[in-house]
Amino acid sequence: MDGADRTVYIAYRYLPGYNQECRSMNGNPAIYDNRLTNRKNNVYLLEFGNSSYAVSTERGDQFVEEVLSKCTDKHRGLFPSELPGCDKEYVAVVEISEGSLYSYYDMDADTLLQMLESLKAESGEPLTRRELINHCYPNPKLPEGDFDLKSITHQIFIYEKSCPSVIQTFRPDKKTSHFWIFNDEAHLELREDNTKNTYDVPSELIPRIKEEVRELCAEPAEAYVEDGKPESYVYFGKDGDERIFTKPDNTYALLKDIASKSILKETKEIKDNGNPYGGAASINAFFGMNSLTAMLQNSSPAPAPIPSDGEKCKYCGAPKNAGRFCSECGGEYK
Repeated sequence: MDGADRTVYIAYRYLPGYNQECRSMNGNPAIYDNRLTNRKNNVYLLEFGNSSYAVSTERGDQFVEEVLSKCTDKHRGLFPSELPGCDKEYVAVVEISEGSLYSYYDMDADTLLQMLESLKAESGEPLTRRELINHCYPNPKLPEGDFDLKSITHQIFIYEKSCPSVIQTFRPDKKTSHFWIFNDEAHLELREDNTKNTYDVPSELIPRIKEEVRELCAEPAEAYVEDGKPESYVYFGKDGDERIFTKPDNTYALLKDIASKSILKETKEIKDNGNPYGGAASINAFFGMNSLTAMLQNSSPAPAPIPSDGEKCKYCGAPKNAGRFCSECGGEYK
């Protein structure tokens, strides 16, 4: 089994409580499993109770094999609707995927709980929020030689925790500056205070921009960013799904330098009325809309869960929700 293409979800679950929360939260349960999951590049995370623990790739791979050696059956199908013994209160959830192929395994729940408890005991102290984010979003390295550059972004970090609602809320204004390459054409939107300038970037600048990006990525930034502070990152790779976090000041300076050598296409003023959630409505209107949403949700039947069409989060393997980020691990869908 190729670990690079494998996603893992191994959990000890209180099934009645989980199912009840799924119904009340429309598929976003507040009761979390005690679980081991992995993200892209096989970054393993153990979540136990309200705490999270870092697990190395080597130990995570080893633990997965130990679990599989104690499983009693392997089959296709979704948990728990097609698994035997679902009348039990506590169940083991073992889901392993290779690419788009998902396999489910049967295992004794008590045995799995003991294994997860032993893994927690050897994993040290729980992670702080900063440590958790940096563990889950490690910086890869640019390949040697030429590489596929997709985008460079500088913006304000605004923590978003979205949930299904009757009325769509305003999207935050992140004051984003963004360079991107699409179909061999390069463009740039540069935000300066409340002005956004759009540029066409000459193709002959791309080799030099790549050199600057390599220097930028030589000293990456950590993934953790405090709410309201700037963040920057570079996307690269054949599929454009490799991301390196970069130092915001240096990244913005690079974007300004690109702008100075590019062709200005449009200048647009962005309205700013002090509303941290963006848009033209006032703060009172925003909170009033949320109050209306809550009232409608409490006075009408809960909407049916949004179907995921079987798609999974590529980082943790959880079913995709309708938002931009995974409700389980926080990974950004692309």
